[in-house]
Amino acid sequence: MYKLRINIMSKELVNLANIVPFPKSCGFCESKENVQLFAGLMLCSSCQENIRTTNPGMFTANKQIEKKAQD
Repeated sequence: MYKLRINIMSKELVNLANIVPFPKSCGFCESKENVQLFAGLMLCSSCQENIRTTNPGMFTANKQIEKKAQD
């Protein structure tokens, strides 16, 4: 079992095994603004929008599933 400790001053998430820089940077552009998990990658909002724009049909199945779940 891991014990988590957040050290706010150094912006690191620390557990007994690893030191993880926090917040995580975008997997494509290294930005640290508005980064979240998207399609299995940690991406900023700009890169997410670029993926949605260049691949418009890629996430249509997800939207259909979400609509059915809301009904």
